[in-house]
Amino acid sequence: MDRGDEESADKSYDNYRPSTSSLAFEYDYSVSTTDPTSYRDASITQLFYTANKYHDLLYTLGFTEKAGNFEINNNGQGGSGNDFVILNAQDGSGTNNANFATPADGSPGRMRMYLWTYSTPKRDCSFEAGVVIHEYTHGLSNRLTGGPANSACLSGTESGGMGEGWGDFMATAIRLKSGDTRSTNYVMGAWVYNNAAGIRAYPYSTSLTTNPYTYKSVNTLASSGVHAVGTYWATTLYEVLWNLIDKHGKNNADFPTFDSAGVPTDGKYLTLKLVVDGMALQPCNPNMVQARDAILDADVALTGGDNKCQLWTAFAKRGLGSGAKYSSSSRTESFVIPSGAC
Repeated sequence: MDRGDEESADKSYDNYRPSTSSLAFEYDYSVSTTDPTSYRDASITQLFYTANKYHDLLYTLGFTEKAGNFEINNNGQGGSGNDFVILNAQDGSGTNNANFATPADGSPGRMRMYLWTYSTPKRDCSFEAGVVIHEYTHGLSNRLTGGPANSACLSGTESGGMGEGWGDFMATAIRLKSGDTRSTNYVMGAWVYNNAAGIRAYPYSTSLTTNPYTYKSVNTLASSGVHAVGTYWATTLYEVLWNLIDKHGKNNADFPTFDSAGVPTDGKYLTLKLVVDGMALQPCNPNMVQARDAILDADVALTGGDNKCQLWTAFAKRGLGSGAKYSSSSRTESFVIPSGAC
């Protein structure tokens, strides 16, 4: 699952789409159907629903018109309009993948969702919410990092890897179920890949036995590409998520509840808010140490640093402690929590 071409988006606005005078977009779908064109209305409708629901959630978390979100009409709220997302279901230009192109604010984004051929019949990734959320998150992270006028700020090894990692993390956090605990593991793309282990090397887990990645792992993962690097970053954010859920609880509703200061009242949505705010604070092409610091700064700005201990504990567990240092060739990990943080 790729970020796609960040500089351009397909402007084919007149592609096929379902139409009904009753405005009841309800279509049958069966996983045993062999002809994808027979359920394309269901595919398009599901993709439209998931993408728009995620848009609405991100709006509550700060991805607004002024921040560079994707809307045709910004209604005087700032930013540049006419940049809705073009959603291509069952895109015929490829298979076994999906991607998102993110031009600068004011030009439409494009999400291309392909059929996957690892099963018989083929599977349509528009029906796997985690894949859709992952792709849309490329638009989020590219618009926020470096500002909405510059959508080319995630082109480095670590920054590009974090682009993939944010996609996996947001998809995982949103898929949490009411009975999940910090012992619950999640994988990505299991359904479309027709493999319970998913498409990443390890599940997302707070267990170092189940998922052993630490910051030093990126020295090796870098040669395997941004998706491998991103798995480490999403793993680290999964640690953050459960530390904050353990402290603040978990809201299982579709949208967050905020206190009078605009802070999500639960740990899940607080984590998402800090991650989104951190994207806007970090520099163009950040490394992971800088992205860590941006999340810590976001917590100071939002809560006065109320979660400093939980954040540092999570980062240090995965090697991004206070002594961690970035180098493109040899990263130094640290498991040290700074004095006074806890």
